[in-house]
Amino acid sequence: MSMVNRFARALETRANVELDDRDRGGMLGEDHVERIIAKYVDEGRNGCYIRNPLIPHPRKPGRFLETDFLVYTRGTLYCVETKNYQGKVYYPVRYRTVYVEKGWFIFKRRVTQTVLDGYDYSQMIQEKREPNGQITKITKPNPFLTTKRYIEDLKPHLYRIEPRLATLPVYPVLVFLEKTDMSAIHQFDAGILQISQLPAFFEKYSNPAFARTPTLWVQQALSMLSTWDRILTTDNDWINGTITDRDFCYKDTNGCTHCIPYASIRELELRREGTFSAYDDLIVTYVNGNTHALRCTGGEIHLERFKGEQQVHKLRNVSRVIVGVANKSQ
Repeated sequence: MSMVNRFARALETRANVELDDRDRGGMLGEDHVERIIAKYVDEGRNGCYIRNPLIPHPRKPGRFLETDFLVYTRGTLYCVETKNYQGKVYYPVRYRTVYVEKGWFIFKRRVTQTVLDGYDYSQMIQEKREPNGQITKITKPNPFLTTKRYIEDLKPHLYRIEPRLATLPVYPVLVFLEKTDMSAIHQFDAGILQISQLPAFFEKYSNPAFARTPTLWVQQALSMLSTWDRILTTDNDWINGTITDRDFCYKDTNGCTHCIPYASIRELELRREGTFSAYDDLIVTYVNGNTHALRCTGGEIHLERFKGEQQVHKLRNVSRVIVGVANKSQ
């Protein structure tokens, strides 16, 4: 390969797509929770889990519903949603208008009065202090209720994959990182808790009648759930979405283009010697477990993010690709 072509490849080395601070914070929160879950299930000896399980949206064809983790341990499924919030969270206060009479005898008059009427559990307020000292309040839909609705759609989908899964209880769990002040909404038994309490929640609500080691059919059934296609960039950012291409296409050292159907791929890994290397080592892991070592000099992956955002990732600035949707929906 000429130095001109090597230089052109070097220009593509830096990732051309980056996560914003909000997405990066969310991914870091999920990574932290995943470490705790992975330690608890102990690589299949105490359970198993799947990250970002997707189910087809029942009302919007072509769209998906997701949660952060689906964990199985001792006869119970846990649907875990993670929030990496700064500051404190609480439910908004709800008021109602009542009519009261004031005055005496013929001087009585009817007036309205606003009184406290509990809390609005359909929403959640995040209150945080900005770097300039200003207090910001952000109202969000209650993620715990969103998780419960996800479970309602998840159950019939699981039944279609494996009817025996329909007999397992599914608990919604909302976890916050330790930096979040969630004392106003903390309810351990309801499944609203901090990340450090997650193993204790699993222990309390698992069924001791079931063996700790998950049976093979449970692991196989959960592995049939789709997950996001995930791209790890050279900037060490994981970016989720759905790959829109039918085939993975790359150029070899002779400039010839080759295509492999995503339906047969589980994972791609790209390794490179240096910035001006003539090619990248490409390791393809197939869904049947076989691997294939190749050399590639170029190519790209088209990823659709949320709300229709389209991204193009050059293979030169990709380190890894986990195929989660593209190998199940083609």
